[in-house]
Amino acid sequence: MRQKIIDTAVSLFHQFGFKGVSVDDIATKAGVKKANLFHYYPSKEDLGLAAVCQGASCQEEAYLSYFSPERDPIEAVEAMFDDAASSMKKEGCKRGCFIGNLAQEISNQSEKLRRKILECFGGWTNTLAEFLESWKNRGYFRKDFEPKVSAQAIIHSFEGAMLCCKASRDVAPLHNSKKFVVLYLRGYKA
Repeated sequence: MRQKIIDTAVSLFHQFGFKGVSVDDIATKAGVKKANLFHYYPSKEDLGLAAVCQGASCQEEAYLSYFSPERDPIEAVEAMFDDAASSMKKEGCKRGCFIGNLAQEISNQSEKLRRKILECFGGWTNTLAEFLESWKNRGYFRKDFEPKVSAQAIIHSFEGAMLCCKASRDVAPLHNSKKFVVLYLRGYKA
């Protein structure tokens, strides 16, 4: 029952936003009584925290699949942008990044959720930074290449592009950001 509640919350929050969904909406869609929902999650904020954790876990799995040690780093980053563009196009550019959407919507409303979202972005950045660092250590990138700063810039570019795709209902921002990031990375190749 708990997993059904979380899955439903993630789906509804992603589609309608945190503020656009009530606890009643989640309970009804999940097919559970509100009392059962509150048994697991005493507040909507607690449910939001659990939803962020699940959304972040799914995204982390996706990042790990891109950044396998034997995959060329530029190809890996290109694949991340291309897959996001493909997914956005299928959805009509309406959903965007679940965690990014929540960051935009509730960072000023809930300090707990803001910190959890920041932790998610930090985890994704660290995953990418470690991947880039491993390629720098193998001589793929020049000595002056900064993996952590580069990872931050790539994640920021990615999230900004996702947001702009939603606003424009077009995947061009992801394609343009990918081109910029690829040129940047190629500029640091050894």
